[in-house]
Amino acid sequence: MMLNCKNISIKYTSRNLINNFNINLKRKDIITIKGSSGIGKTTLLKYILGVKEDNFTYNGEIYFNGENITNQTTLNRNISMIFQDDFLFPHLNIIQNLELTNKLDETKPKELLELNNLIHLRHSMPNNISGGELSRILLIRILLLNTDVVLLDEPFNGIDKENKFEIKKFFFDNLIKNAKGAILVTHNDEDIYDNKKVINLSKNL
Repeated sequence: MMLNCKNISIKYTSRNLINNFNINLKRKDIITIKGSSGIGKTTLLKYILGVKEDNFTYNGEIYFNGENITNQTTLNRNISMIFQDDFLFPHLNIIQNLELTNKLDETKPKELLELNNLIHLRHSMPNNISGGELSRILLIRILLLNTDVVLLDEPFNGIDKENKFEIKKFFFDNLIKNAKGAILVTHNDEDIYDNKKVINLSKNL
């Protein structure tokens, strides 16, 4: 077992967002959490990452390989996240952005760009690449952080249908090839990786 969330409940002021959420994530697992906007999906991911927001009340425990990490900082959790509105540093080119976060061998940023046919972007500035290219670069950046668990917050939002299939394949192939476990949150059935590994969240009234 890698990541285990037990009885996670999240309340915003007096409103219950998440009730008794449980998940067991193994290496190379890609589990989808599906639910409508405003239901608390991003807040749940942030809590798993180690980020608590003001005016929210949190309960439940998070374990990593059997160790209770509920009160550990994000830096100590071996978990990384691609946020819905994630970005690259605009004053750095692509390879510089990747080198900044690289926790692997110093040749790895260039190697991953080459393996994924993106080496031609290495000297491009972030404002000169497409949305689809940005999505791919953000995933490469996460891989360079070298965490065992990756959290994906609506990573395919805003990507046109023509490119979505290819980008999804890029994401999932890279996650599995690099032996990551991933939790993907989405409101869209098209984004699901494995229909047998879907958790549906419903709105609490």
